[in-house]
Amino acid sequence: MDTEKIIKEWFYRLPKGYAEAPYSTHELNVLDEVMSEFGVPATNVDMIIEASGDKADIKDLIANTEFTDEELDELKSFIVSIGYRKTLVPYLTSKGMVPSAYQLGNRAVKVIFNRIAQLPNVVDVLKYFESPPNLTISSTPFKGNIVDQSGLSAETISELMQIQPGADSGGNSTGPAEIALALLFANVTNKQGGGDLEVDGRTLEVKGKEARLGSQARGKKSLESSFIGYLLYLINQNGKISDEDYDQFMDDTDHTNIAIAIRDFYELLSNAGSDESFIVENIQKGIAGIFFENKSVTTKYINSNTDFTDANKIMKKMVKINLEAYMEKIKVDSILFHLYRPNKQNFDFVIIDKVDIETAVEDGTIRLGSKKKEGSFFWHDTNPGVVLSL
Repeated sequence: MDTEKIIKEWFYRLPKGYAEAPYSTHELNVLDEVMSEFGVPATNVDMIIEASGDKADIKDLIANTEFTDEELDELKSFIVSIGYRKTLVPYLTSKGMVPSAYQLGNRAVKVIFNRIAQLPNVVDVLKYFESPPNLTISSTPFKGNIVDQSGLSAETISELMQIQPGADSGGNSTGPAEIALALLFANVTNKQGGGDLEVDGRTLEVKGKEARLGSQARGKKSLESSFIGYLLYLINQNGKISDEDYDQFMDDTDHTNIAIAIRDFYELLSNAGSDESFIVENIQKGIAGIFFENKSVTTKYINSNTDFTDANKIMKKMVKINLEAYMEKIKVDSILFHLYRPNKQNFDFVIIDKVDIETAVEDGTIRLGSKKKEGSFFWHDTNPGVVLSL
């Protein structure tokens, strides 16, 4: 029986952070619950209580025990964390950071609690939590800086940005910045059931640099297995395009790039006399198939007015479709993209609403993949990572 762990867990769950005789009914009920979780029979309760002692016993024990510097640091950290429990746990609860929000339950909340309690300036941070500022979003797309908006040091915010309590209750991983943003700003809370955070009633997804807005294509996708490859095969079989034109198109390595392939597919079929509406409709179907089968968003950007002669314009259309279709898929109003990395402490961010997609893509605030004119949507990588210019 690990008495020390049982006592530590018991104290952790109590509002005061410790228990002393005479014990209340609530304190004893919590102890019974902890012992049950540890598989310890209720008959051992007296042994646990005796081992827990009271504050005077603990002071005497510390005074009469020799500790290494490392052990003293550990002891201090534990005592400090218990001391801040009464203040910090209610704050976490108000931010939606409760056991039911995470797959790890109470252990996830402990991860958050311990990381904060172990901050060298924890007293200042807790004072900050008493009256945190709002995350101010004047208009979107909104560009800002977390350090500037919060007023805390870059070092402190970096520590908070790295808190990751594991997957949420829905199985989605909790990425860097989600916990920090909820802790730092009064109008931001943890969100369950679609999106990462809630800001003034607005559902907000949080994405870091190079994040993907969807899954990478499974397996070794290629032009041959794409909608273009399939259509060209059928059109060739029907004699609408020659074997030479078909082979030349399929052998062109530039056509691994989806934007270039669409441009040249449009030109080839137009020159072969195919109906304009047939070409556009099949491009719409193919692109919708790439981006979550979202036909309505695809047709919003890809239609008869699209300039299919310019791979750069096609690429930008695909970025817009990827962004908006992804927002609809995960049911969010906005996405906050940030540049933070532990080894590169850049705290700049941008918030993009659906209505801002056109502007944000055209002015270069966001793109997906490389900065090449034709972009980097490939058949084997249909959801390239986010690239920001802030």
